[in-house]
Amino acid sequence: MNDETKQSVVEKIEETVKAAEETVRHPFIKQLARFGFYTKGALFIIIGILAVLVATGQKGGELADPSGALETIAKLTFGKILLIIFIFGAAGHGAWNILRGAADVDNAGKDWRGIIKRIIAGGVGVFWLFLAWTAWSIFITERISEGNGEMTKTLAAILLALPLGAFLVFIIGLITIGAGVHECYSGISGKYQENFKLYTVGDNQRRIISVLGVFSFTARALLLGLVGYFFITAAINFNPDEAAGLDGALAALAQSYYGKTLLFITATGLVCHGILSLYEARLRRIC
Repeated sequence: MNDETKQSVVEKIEETVKAAEETVRHPFIKQLARFGFYTKGALFIIIGILAVLVATGQKGGELADPSGALETIAKLTFGKILLIIFIFGAAGHGAWNILRGAADVDNAGKDWRGIIKRIIAGGVGVFWLFLAWTAWSIFITERISEGNGEMTKTLAAILLALPLGAFLVFIIGLITIGAGVHECYSGISGKYQENFKLYTVGDNQRRIISVLGVFSFTARALLLGLVGYFFITAAINFNPDEAAGLDGALAALAQSYYGKTLLFITATGLVCHGILSLYEARLRRIC
């Protein structure tokens, strides 16, 4: 790559960043982003409650990943209306996360650590856009084309079919475990609160947010660790059926020695994460 090409690439990147910074400050985008956090909160609360019902032996429980939770929503009386609301919220949350990474809303910086954080933000955005598309598919077809948890296995199968596919799946597993460690540290240390406008709330609210953070991020860390382990196992054994997502991680907890207790605690943590997301909708720095 010659100097002229490099300069052209740098200019294009700078133009993209500037456009993202202007877009993320738009009042409509800010409102859409906050609505996205409410949507995220509602989804995690539903997933958590469904798992709590399983842990306590109640009817209607299910160990669901986000797609499975959307299917449950679709079965409700006003399911289609709720799906449309979710589509807008998930699309907004996805778009904002992509803009967050491009515009460096969280001041991650331009060093390699900052670039990784910004890429992760973009990846989170793509995931939520995918969930919006999944909800739209359910709305149109009134069913999910693949069973709960099957999409994770399909992704692993696609990757394993590629050259160096096992290596890619193994790396995904390591990254997922690393993300879990970071989540645990973020929750226990309270680092996630750096982007919260805590000066707008009282001491009692701050304590509630801190407690929610410890429970929610610890639960997510445990689940991410299990998902990462499943991906690594799938890579080592070259078997996509051994890969698992959130529902598989919850099932693994349910089948462990203290299954119902661990499942109940983790499910409660997911509910806490949903409630924390509702606080984020009000207090999170958007731009």
